[in-house]
Amino acid sequence: MLKRLLPLICTFFFFTIEARTHVFLIGDSTTETWGQDSYPCMGWGAVLHHFFDKDKVVVYNKAVGGTSTKSFYKEYWSNVIAKISSGDYLFVSFGANDSNTYSSVCTTTDEFINYIGIFCNAARGKGAIPVLLSTVNRNWWSTNGELKQTYGQHPKAMQEAAVKYNTPFIDLYTFGYNLSNESGIEYNTYYRHNNYMPNEYIAYPEGKEDGVHLQETGATDFARYIVEEIEKSTDKRLKTLADATAPRYNVTFDTDNESKTSSISHSATFPEGINVTLKSYGVTVADKCFWKNDKGDVISKDNVYVYIMQNHDEHFTAVYNEPSPLDMDEFKLFKDRIVFTDNQKHHIEIYNFYGCQLFSTDIHCSFLFSLPAGSYILRIDGKKSMKFIVP
Repeated sequence: MLKRLLPLICTFFFFTIEARTHVFLIGDSTTETWGQDSYPCMGWGAVLHHFFDKDKVVVYNKAVGGTSTKSFYKEYWSNVIAKISSGDYLFVSFGANDSNTYSSVCTTTDEFINYIGIFCNAARGKGAIPVLLSTVNRNWWSTNGELKQTYGQHPKAMQEAAVKYNTPFIDLYTFGYNLSNESGIEYNTYYRHNNYMPNEYIAYPEGKEDGVHLQETGATDFARYIVEEIEKSTDKRLKTLADATAPRYNVTFDTDNESKTSSISHSATFPEGINVTLKSYGVTVADKCFWKNDKGDVISKDNVYVYIMQNHDEHFTAVYNEPSPLDMDEFKLFKDRIVFTDNQKHHIEIYNFYGCQLFSTDIHCSFLFSLPAGSYILRIDGKKSMKFIVP
């Protein structure tokens, strides 16, 4: 009986997997997945799959950094189109390298539109649905703080191609440009694009200055926008994807220091399983913050903390105005002497076992109790209590 059922079970499992809608992405480094050794730098294609129901949609990110429409067609297109089938989607996003006149892979806008047409027509020829997306804007500001237009006429040419080839269009360039202006240079630089302080991330011990590529939070912003545009579109060709998006939950942020409100993560919606970055960027050592969840528990003592989104709303607070809780390895207790190793000021209290306070003082590094032999309770910063014995 089992032998008879096995082929049926395998056939059902195969059918279930194949019943999912396949979405193929082609583009350059602003779409590319990148590698773990570059984290958190990545393109929006690396996180797009989180925004869809995994049982209904599977995303294949075939974007390759450094490519234009011309070079991608010559080097990679044949492998991609061979895998595309009827009912699939092809997302096409180029422009950054096409517009680079110093590069051998650049294209004129006419060439650009023609190559886009090749991609669209080939996909349609196999029963797939092409979707065009203009390139991500560059984080490039003038000396007087104005965001510059970048990539020439290629973002507009993508829109022209969408009209010419009767293809759904998502304007990532205009979205990113407006969002950058709304957020401002500081937030857009250190939170959305690929710029980091020294030692902020393992991959960039000396920091990083890069206005072209995205970091994970920026990639998530663009992926979220793509899905929002799909959901509200009246184009029936996108309905299959619109009906397959994943639930999103609210993540809100605040701080106990109003002067830091513009320098912490922005509230947004996120699907389950995606990384959410809690970040206070641009702070000095003296301004170092730590993070609390909505229960008041300290979840991180670092300015940057990455949290995996759960299936419910979350709220986090960046705390600047109280000392970070101590770890056991940040102080040592020797008989009747305490030594702090974190170079911070702490308030200590010492009680006998009858609850009578013997000491209450502020100390910076080391303090000698000079207590007679006996058992005592040590309380640090009004929070951490521990028993110690003077022999």
